[in-house]
Amino acid sequence: MNNDVSSQSNSQAILPSFSWKTFFKVSAAVFVIPFFCLIFIIENPLQLILVYGQFFFLGLGGAIIANSTGAGGGIVFIPAFTSMGVVGISALGTSLAIQCFGMTAGSMSWLHAMHRNNYGGQKTIQLTYKLLVLAGVTSTLGMLCAQYLFTVPSWPVETIFKYFSILFGAALLFAVLKRKDVVRRDQLRRRDIPLIAIVCFLGGIITSWISIGAGEWLAILLFFLGYPTMVVVCVAVCISSMVVLIGIPYHIWIVDSISWQILLFAAPAAIIGGSIARLLSERLGPVRLKVFFSIWVLATGLFM
Repeated sequence: MNNDVSSQSNSQAILPSFSWKTFFKVSAAVFVIPFFCLIFIIENPLQLILVYGQFFFLGLGGAIIANSTGAGGGIVFIPAFTSMGVVGISALGTSLAIQCFGMTAGSMSWLHAMHRNNYGGQKTIQLTYKLLVLAGVTSTLGMLCAQYLFTVPSWPVETIFKYFSILFGAALLFAVLKRKDVVRRDQLRRRDIPLIAIVCFLGGIITSWISIGAGEWLAILLFFLGYPTMVVVCVAVCISSMVVLIGIPYHIWIVDSISWQILLFAAPAAIIGGSIARLLSERLGPVRLKVFFSIWVLATGLFM
């Protein structure tokens, strides 16, 4: 825990820089495609904006939360879609599609920062990539198995996930506030490998059913095992990106479940949100980021 406190002091001493010039360049670039579609392809763009424009803000907010904690954007998108009348397989497919843009932008931002800011040295970078290989293979395998081999179970997946989030969110928050954290680990231990693999495989399965699970479950486990906070969030964001990218072809070509009108507005916003979310994590610092993540996981369960 002392290492996390020290890291927090360092992150407060050297705050991440932010270039508005770069931000506006990225924003302009990601708006080229939707602007082109609205002007040259869609017959009544004004009506489309009035009906679906609200999803821009949903995509922005969901991507910021998802990429600053690694928990995934499904917990934001699915309830919002339900309240707006988008339900069932359409809500699931559209949520995964938005995350393809937001989580991928976030993972690129995190990996770039991992090399630029050097969170803990070369060992930390090596640890990050080892975790990415292990968690990436098993979580994507879980997603594919659930889509092509398994059927959606009759038992309430959402309810089980709800109580899981409440239990582990509260436990992690208690551990952080009581400063009873385990020793920080900069290397992947062999005895952790089977546990990480199992959790990621199950997380991939859950994500295929409810659009959230892989990143959140992995982050919770790695926090409890004592891995560095910034590494945990970076890996969780990247794994969430891998899972949704490997799972989206199923929703495009097999079940055709994506609402392209929603995606037109939410995807550019998700790219922007995913690109800047890391700055929030860096400014919070490791300890407060753990608290924020714990509260978010707890809220996930309470409001599902």
